Amino acid sequence: MTFTPQNLRRLPIFAALSEAERSAIASAASLRHLARDECAFSEGAPVGEFFLILSGHVKLSRAGRHRNAVILRIAHPGEPFGPASGTRRRQTATAIALRDCTLAVWPIETWGRFLHDMPGLTIGLLEVLERRLAVSHDRLIEMASLDVSRRIAHLVLRLIDQAGRQDDEGIRVDFPITRQDIGALTGTTLHSASRILTHWERQRIIGGGRRELLVRNVTALVSLATARTGTPDSY
Repeated sequence: MTFTPQNLRRLPIFAALSEAERSAIASAASLRHLARDECAFSEGAPVGEFFLILSGHVKLSRAGRHRNAVILRIAHPGEPFGPASGTRRRQTATAIALRDCTLAVWPIETWGRFLHDMPGLTIGLLEVLERRLAVSHDRLIEMASLDVSRRIAHLVLRLIDQAGRQDDEGIRVDFPITRQDIGALTGTTLHSASRILTHWERQRIIGGGRRELLVRNVTALVSLATARTGTPDSY
């Protein structure tokens, strides 16, 4: 895969830049390939690079207190991740490839100079962070106001919107995701998430198995997400 200024033109973070600025950013990047389950960085490691996903999906998580790791978010193609400047000395999360990935990578000092010299890049990064914050707010509101079944329904709808791939059986999420991941992303236990998803499988709303997620009936899932009360398997 080649990496050119044209790769950057369609991404919101680079939209306000000139062609010369995009060319400078592209020429300073190196490409890195991660195999499935390989780490881009680990929590506590020194900060040294900034990343952009060209293909694949990356899970960012942080060690929880007295429990399993907390999933902060899943980053998709076109999204940057990692500290954006050298002010943070240690990584505060772990980044793991959910499938084979290709990343554009910049030394953090180089990326910091781009932010200093290119105001349009700072504006683009702020817009990305604002959208990310809005999604985080949505998740907090869901956790505070919705039962577990509706939280899971909202999550699955987001996943097929972000990474859905149509096939003969329905819309398939284009990366491996476990029931434990779904529980972590919705603030519930593996037991509760598994019971609800198994109930939906019996109703043929979803399918896919333990590490895959297939939505067979989007209309039914939307109805579950917007229902006033939860299903009998809500916790």
